[in-house]
Amino acid sequence: MRLRIYLDVLRTPWVTRLLSSAVVGRMPTAMAGLAIVLLVRAHGGSYAVAGMVAGTYSVALALTSPLLGRLVDRVGQTRVLAGCAVVSALGFGAMAGLAALTGAAIPPIGACMRALWSELLGHDGRLQAAFAVESTVQELIFVVGPPLVALLAAAFSPAAALLGTAALLLAGVGSFAATPVSRAWRPRRRAADWAGPLRSPGIRAVLATIVLLAAAFGTVEVTVVADAEQLGSRTLAGPLLALWAVGSMAGGLVFGARASDRGPEQRVVGLLTLVVAGIALLSVATGLVQLGAGMVLAGLGIAPAIACLFLLVDRLAPAGTVTEAFTWVTTAFASGVAAGNALGGTLVQRAGTDRAFLVAAAGIAAGTLLARLRRPALAARPIGMREAPDGLGRAG
Repeated sequence: MRLRIYLDVLRTPWVTRLLSSAVVGRMPTAMAGLAIVLLVRAHGGSYAVAGMVAGTYSVALALTSPLLGRLVDRVGQTRVLAGCAVVSALGFGAMAGLAALTGAAIPPIGACMRALWSELLGHDGRLQAAFAVESTVQELIFVVGPPLVALLAAAFSPAAALLGTAALLLAGVGSFAATPVSRAWRPRRRAADWAGPLRSPGIRAVLATIVLLAAAFGTVEVTVVADAEQLGSRTLAGPLLALWAVGSMAGGLVFGARASDRGPEQRVVGLLTLVVAGIALLSVATGLVQLGAGMVLAGLGIAPAIACLFLLVDRLAPAGTVTEAFTWVTTAFASGVAAGNALGGTLVQRAGTDRAFLVAAAGIAAGTLLARLRRPALAARPIGMREAPDGLGRAG
């Protein structure tokens, strides 16, 4: 039954192209940071300088994502995606001086894709399956992106890695923006207020949960590197993090489209509890085999939990703000991961890897508790009814 509904989603006109082009267009998410560090180091810059440049890129992306989302909700997808892709690609070509501009102009392709799902698939089980497929497939970005950067940098140069990132950005966004469903998408009427989707208590609760979740992810990333070094080589961190992504993909396929009478605001609590248990087990893992198995277990609940959070954002976003709401998700993830990276480094240095894993698990437990306490807000109807935009049918 689960396989059938996945196939039904993927057979819907334009879904496969939207999904595949969005994956390609979002490759900078996993490639840019490493490519920037390699480029700065290749030109003699210190790790401090490399970190500053990479951080500037990430902060700019986090700050401007909601602004670009609001712009899409006002003028449509095509012009915003195309313009941002060109500006950001040019920035990758001159990264040394344009890190902030490059990050600020990253097109909100993921948010635009999620805004299209309900238009193409309605609000039944197929929408749940679509978000499950997306949250599963997006793990490929983090499995493929960093090794691709390393390959391009080793075979050619760090500059080639950045140019490759720009090429993938242009190709993916260009293919996505050229689809009839993206070009036909029209903004909906919205209330004239500055808060946009943030005026929804449910959206605020989802974003707070995501920040706690992402902070834990950032802590785990740093802690895994430290654990790998203790096991003999920092390079082991790459395969271990890939196993984490594999576990997330498996969980997304198994749990993502499972039929349930419970709403996403109920399912997300159980899935986040599974993530808490998996990360807590990492604190007692000894040896490479146990740590690898623990990473797979720690990933099982991630993709389906994120799919539930996406469903909630789609349902709770006030009329005319759905794209901006999903860009706030990007900002929440980026901010949380950045904070978690910093926290993880401090914890590893002062308390050790075992306690760092426990703190990460506690952070997700806090997010789980928040989702449970805010369940009435998460189950509420959206502020304003969203009507189908002119010019876009169910099948596109």
